[in-house]
Amino acid sequence: MSLRFVEQVTRRWKRGWSLVDLGTGSGILALAAKRLGAGRVIGIDNDPAAISMAKSNARLNKIRGTTFQLGDVHRWNPAQKTDVITANLYSDLLIEILPKLRGGEWLTLSGILCSQQDELVGALQRNHLDVISVKRRGKWMAFLVRRIATLGTPDYGPANFCGGDRPPLQ
Repeated sequence: MSLRFVEQVTRRWKRGWSLVDLGTGSGILALAAKRLGAGRVIGIDNDPAAISMAKSNARLNKIRGTTFQLGDVHRWNPAQKTDVITANLYSDLLIEILPKLRGGEWLTLSGILCSQQDELVGALQRNHLDVISVKRRGKWMAFLVRRIATLGTPDYGPANFCGGDRPPLQ
């Protein structure tokens, strides 16, 4: 679900955009981002086995230029703005680190159970983040989120993923 969001958002972007993948696991989102044209790509996970697997997957797929780091998202301090941040983490952890994620223009958030939807949406609103789209698969959900528009950028109004009139992503 997150990969589809990343592809939809970046489809028409020029090469060289940036992505940080929090909870990178096997590295699939980070590696796919490189194939989709990302320049700076960083994958972070707190599991040494996951980092090892992600690096191995990069070698096996002959993808260069992706950095995988062992790290705790609680201690992650974004040094620069990032075009896309993906985070496949538990809902409680996502809510806890949302203030750090506001440095990304676009966010894909996954690892959310359907029963946690309302709590996450409330936290997104408190952090001035707008839900653009939601995907569901079984009991799991993924959210495409964007910083709320500022002056000079189009504002499509609040998200209504239950049938609002926001223009759909193409």
